[in-house]
Amino acid sequence: MSRFALEFKQVSKDYGAGPVLENFNLTIEKERLVTLIGPSGCGKTTLLKMINRLIEPDQGQILWEGNEISKLDPVELRRSIGYVIQQIGLFPHMTIEENISIVPRLKGESKQKLVSRTEELLELIGLDPAKFRKRYPHELSGGQQQRIGVARALAANPSVILMDEPFSALDPISRVQLQKELIHLNRHVKKTIVFVTHDIDEALKIADDLILLKNGQIVQAGSPEELLKHPADAFVREFLGSERFAPEVSPQPHSAPSLIHLMEASGSIDSHRYVSEALQQLHASQASELLVTDANNKVVGIVGRDELGQRPGLSESGRLKVAEVMRPPGPSVQDHSPIAKLLDLLQEYPIVPVVDDNERLLGTITRQSCIKAFEQLNERKETAV
Repeated sequence: MSRFALEFKQVSKDYGAGPVLENFNLTIEKERLVTLIGPSGCGKTTLLKMINRLIEPDQGQILWEGNEISKLDPVELRRSIGYVIQQIGLFPHMTIEENISIVPRLKGESKQKLVSRTEELLELIGLDPAKFRKRYPHELSGGQQQRIGVARALAANPSVILMDEPFSALDPISRVQLQKELIHLNRHVKKTIVFVTHDIDEALKIADDLILLKNGQIVQAGSPEELLKHPADAFVREFLGSERFAPEVSPQPHSAPSLIHLMEASGSIDSHRYVSEALQQLHASQASELLVTDANNKVVGIVGRDELGQRPGLSESGRLKVAEVMRPPGPSVQDHSPIAKLLDLLQEYPIVPVVDDNERLLGTITRQSCIKAFEQLNERKETAV
């Protein structure tokens, strides 16, 4: 079996006004969240729709887990690949349960399995099955409807999910929340997700791998960090935003490190997540505490093993949310704060959030990360001597 989820081999497509894709090659590894970005007309949506044969290539091969998709029945192929679009496309006359289970129902799944799968998916996307399964789409907010669209795409347990501008019509708060939920979700369900977006911030935030296209060709592919640290050319810098490429100031051998060099990735969880999920995340990360964030990625609390372990895990809805057990967070520092302020805080607090000028979480500094940074500083001093 191929280690790649998807492969494009010498694929070309021309709608009559010149090639959109020409001898295009791309491989996408399994269980990665891949974002396609680029200017309008660069071929993003064409690539996406070729995967489930909504558009057929003029030349070349497209392989799905080693199988050439042109030899597969297009209806069965589409039932085996999840698809989430901006317009969502929920059936207004069907309940939420019926909308989510439509593909497995067409595949002949038993009613018992359909009910069980629907409840499982509603819990996974943070909606109470008892409250939502019998509702109709018009009774839900835009963000809730889009969550149902994601659940429907997951219902048949596909290995690949295609997402075409799925969050672009949502308000900013819902959009940020769903971006965070998508990242969280894929850590659990481990699907290959191909995500088309025009939003550069969104692409950089959610992607494991980023593919920047121009005129039907790949300009640069890699992790968001790779593109930001090593842009291939001026187009990459301009498209991602020149302000993102402010030159990094490396600490001199005899200078103190800045807060940016002390910072590590934040261990955080959304406030509406369940206690059981927080415990799982603590276990997976081997951390002792998690910061709790709201829909705007602002720190609203903190939870540790003590709070989570002492709770019965139940509430009126049957499961306890993180917001119900969190304690107030300690003080934070900004990325440009003096290091003396940080050192004072670390004497009292084991974890200090680092926030931007809008109080949004950038990362954390712990006593351990601080000690490690100063050890590296000493090593540089010794090398310089």
